[in-house]
Amino acid sequence: MLVLNICLQSFKLKWVVSENLINYKMLMILMRRYKSMILASIFFFYIGCGLTLSFLRLECVDAVSSVNKVTKPYSKSEYVVLIVSGPDNEEKRDVIRATWAKLATNIFIENGEKLFKWNHTWIGQTVQQDLIKFYFAIGTKGLSRNKLDKLRNENSRTHDLLILDQLEDSYRNLALKMLHALSWIDKNVEGLKYLLKCDDDSFVRIDLIVKDLEAFAPDMSDRKLSNYVSYKDKLPSYKGLYWGYFDGRAKVYLNGKWQERDWFLCDHYLPYALGGGYVISQSIVNYIARNVDDLSHYISEDVSMGVWTAALKGINRVHDIRFDTQWQSRGCDEHMLVRHNQTLSDMFLMYKSLVHSHGEKLCNNELPQRMLYRYKWNVLPSMCCKQYT
Repeated sequence: MLVLNICLQSFKLKWVVSENLINYKMLMILMRRYKSMILASIFFFYIGCGLTLSFLRLECVDAVSSVNKVTKPYSKSEYVVLIVSGPDNEEKRDVIRATWAKLATNIFIENGEKLFKWNHTWIGQTVQQDLIKFYFAIGTKGLSRNKLDKLRNENSRTHDLLILDQLEDSYRNLALKMLHALSWIDKNVEGLKYLLKCDDDSFVRIDLIVKDLEAFAPDMSDRKLSNYVSYKDKLPSYKGLYWGYFDGRAKVYLNGKWQERDWFLCDHYLPYALGGGYVISQSIVNYIARNVDDLSHYISEDVSMGVWTAALKGINRVHDIRFDTQWQSRGCDEHMLVRHNQTLSDMFLMYKSLVHSHGEKLCNNELPQRMLYRYKWNVLPSMCCKQYT
C-alpha cells in the first residue's frame, strides 16, 4: 500500500508540473502575441494613477484653502450685501439667490478695472467673483435641533448664511442683530469698501448700486445723479457715506409693534435711512464695530443706525428717490435701485423683465401708487419731507 501511495503522489506531482508548464507556455505565447496591447495597458494604468494622485493633491489644496478662509474669509470682497433674514425664511432666501443676487455678475474685473456689463440670461452659468459677497444674517440662539440642522444643510448648499449663535432671532433684537453682524464683518472682510443692508423682502439692483458707488462715491454729486439725490453738506472730502431714503419727521412710537420704551432723545426720531435698503461705508461699519459694547440700540435697526451715525463728522448723508423703502411701496419705476415689501412673485416678475430686456426694463407696470419726496437738508428735520412730487 505504501508503494502504491508513493506512486500515486508521484503521478499527481508530474501531472501538476506538466499542467503548469503547459499554462506557462500558453502564457508566453499570449504575451508575445499581445505584447503591444499589454504594454499600452500598463502605460495607461500608470497614467491613470498619476492623474488620480494629482486630483487628490488638488483636493487637498482646496481643503487647506477652505480652512484658511475660515481665518480670513473673502478678504478680497469690497462690497457686502447684508440681508436680514429669519430662521424660517429659506424660501425667501432661495428666491433672492435665484433672482437679484445673480445681478452681481454684471460687475466684473478686467485688466484690473471694475466694469459693468449686462452679463445674464435665464440659462448658462456665470462666474461669481469675490468682489461682492452676500450674507443672510440669522440668529440661532434657542432654536430647536431640527431648525438648526435645517439651517446647517442650507448653508452647506449655499455657503452664505451668517449664523449668529449668541443671538435670539426676534423683531425686538433687530438692532442687536445689526451690531453682531457688523462686528463680524468688520473683523472678517478686510477689503470692505461699502455695505448694503436690506431685508429679505427687498429687490435690489445690486449691479447698479455698485456701479454708482464705483463711479461717484462718496460725494455722489455727479450731474447724472442730480435728478435723484440730495445731500446734507458739500465738503472737499468725506470720511464716509450713508446713502438711502431718509426720514427726519417720524414721530416716536409709544405703543404697538414698534414701541420704543427706551427712547428719550426728542419727540421725533433722528434722521435715518429707511431700513428696506441703505448703504454705509466701511468707516461707519468700523466705527460701530469698535464701539459695539457702548452703543445704545432701539427696536428699529434703521432708527438705531440714524442714532449711531448722528454724531459722526464728515459723513455724506445722501437721500435718493431711487430707494423705494417706505412702509408701503410707491410703485415700480425703471430707475429704482431698491424696492422693499415685495412678494416672491414680484421678485420673479421684475427679474424676468430684466432678463428679457437685457437689464433695461425693471417694471411691467409703472403706474405710481404713492408720492415721493425730496429730502430738504437745510431745514429742521420735522420740515424735511413735506414737498411731494
